[in-house]
Amino acid sequence: MSQSNSATGALQSGKIQWVPLESSPEAMNRVIHRLGVDASVGFSDVLGLDEGLLTMVAQPVNALVFLFPLTDKFEEDRKQEATSSNNAVPPKVWFMRQTIGNACGTMAIFHAIANSQQSLPIGGEMAAFLKRTKDLTPEERAADLERNSAIAAAHKEGAAEGQTAAPKPGEDVEHHYAAFVCVDGHLYELDGRLPAPINHGPSVDVLKDGARVIRQRIQSFADDSLAFSVISLGPSSDDDDY
Repeated sequence: MSQSNSATGALQSGKIQWVPLESSPEAMNRVIHRLGVDASVGFSDVLGLDEGLLTMVAQPVNALVFLFPLTDKFEEDRKQEATSSNNAVPPKVWFMRQTIGNACGTMAIFHAIANSQQSLPIGGEMAAFLKRTKDLTPEERAADLERNSAIAAAHKEGAAEGQTAAPKPGEDVEHHYAAFVCVDGHLYELDGRLPAPINHGPSVDVLKDGARVIRQRIQSFADDSLAFSVISLGPSSDDDDY
């Protein structure tokens, strides 16, 4: 599986670096279940973005997580979208800036869970963190995360138990995560490296419309050999075992 990179472009203090989280549902599920998300909820692989394969994804889908390669052009294009005067994002969209190196996998997890929390059974440290940071700014949430040893430990354990050898903390790797969620009838792309979420317009179906935007994102890359993956948040699959 690929590893994610969050070292470049985030609001980093330069002091905290995590081990990258493997881009697999199993790694993400280890993190969320250790933090108090009920075992009935989990991440699953999306095997493809065409309509036929999307019908195989367990419903209802609460969010999508997109793993993609980092390139300067892709980053600049998305920053322009995030800072556009047409990019309207209401306060109800839960967003956190990324200040910890190589934390992008856990950042995507929190963006997916936090913006779906009204329909998910959540307890433990996840519920406590979301309650404590409810009225904070994205930067204040990031500062709270930096101080949270329980979340850091859950991330570390999830990264250590992956199927591939984990890079060292701070090691430069080539991929990054973003989350897609629907909030109040609009689709948003959330990436803590960016200054704000990106509003992709009206939507009540995060799977269908998120897949459409992700297909467009993938098509914007000129190199067909680059690796991408998509993971859904929804009901746990029957074969989850970790």
